[in-house]
Amino acid sequence: MINYVAHWDRILIQSRSQIVNELSNYRFRSICPVANENELKKHYAESLNWKIAREKYFDFFAVLSLRKILKNIDDGSIFHIFTLKTGFLFMISNLFLNKNFKSTLSITGLGYFFSKNISAKIFKIILQPVFITLINKTYKNIIYQNSKDKLSFNKYSHYKNNSYLIESSGINTYDYLLKNNFNENKKIIMAGRLLKDKGIDEYIKLSNNFSSQNVTFYLAGDLDKGNPNSLTQKELEDLKKISSLNYLGYIDLQKEIHNYDLLLSLSDHEGFSRVLLEAMYVGLFVVAYENNGTEYINNFENTILLNSKDIKYLENKINEFLNEKISISSQNRKEISKHYSTLYIASQFAKIYNEKSED
Repeated sequence: MINYVAHWDRILIQSRSQIVNELSNYRFRSICPVANENELKKHYAESLNWKIAREKYFDFFAVLSLRKILKNIDDGSIFHIFTLKTGFLFMISNLFLNKNFKSTLSITGLGYFFSKNISAKIFKIILQPVFITLINKTYKNIIYQNSKDKLSFNKYSHYKNNSYLIESSGINTYDYLLKNNFNENKKIIMAGRLLKDKGIDEYIKLSNNFSSQNVTFYLAGDLDKGNPNSLTQKELEDLKKISSLNYLGYIDLQKEIHNYDLLLSLSDHEGFSRVLLEAMYVGLFVVAYENNGTEYINNFENTILLNSKDIKYLENKINEFLNEKISISSQNRKEISKHYSTLYIASQFAKIYNEKSED
């Protein structure tokens, strides 16, 4: 049994459930706060309810809850932990249990903890001795989604065990409705969690200032109350009143993203932006602010990588798209199917699980 652990069940329901489905030779258990029990049951042989207040940056009682769960799991069991936040909580919960778990941590992005936020910088300094003391004792493997995150975190934590670079969490390419042509009146969308460091303010300004009349701006995504950078409920209500922007809430990207023409990402930091991968595969034009997890789009057609969030600069770049005659890229779909499919990512995970089983 392989144990998948995350502080949010959606993390284990989305791309990880697709990986679980590909690895049919293994049995999987989910350990997470169980809000969508029926969805978890579709993919996992068993689900254990981890009691955690996701809206808190650190939940002491969540450590006790996870520790209780870990006590009842056999020594030598395989664990795969997703996100740095969950990785830290698992590391603390596992302390003094005297169990030799074979644990892998997937760092999908360094996120808030490595941001320029003052409180994040303070936390980072305070917690460094904890990471240095425990990281090598807890994790035999760490999987990164880009090489810069790997260098930054290994240096910060003094991690010396196995480091793997596996780009993206994979997408199941058969699940997406594909785009066949671009709309005459272009639809621009930003999609993701509603975090302040995702560039939402700049996106609003852009929608207000954009001069072309044949463009409509859309924003898709939910609040992330467990992240200090999340918009508040009041800020979301104010956002809904903006006439130049159409707020969609959460959308099913697999079934709906093909309706749009350009996906814009203005995030300050990403591990490996999945939504860009999805948009390029479906056939959208992609414009993204350059960071560790977006620079990979330079290898694909119909993309622009930004070096600034200046509103006039953004408008000029979008006008480049509007003024060019662009066709859907079949080459993008071939490359993504080959290197970033769920099947490929699952095969890379399996290699790690097999190595651990042979210890």
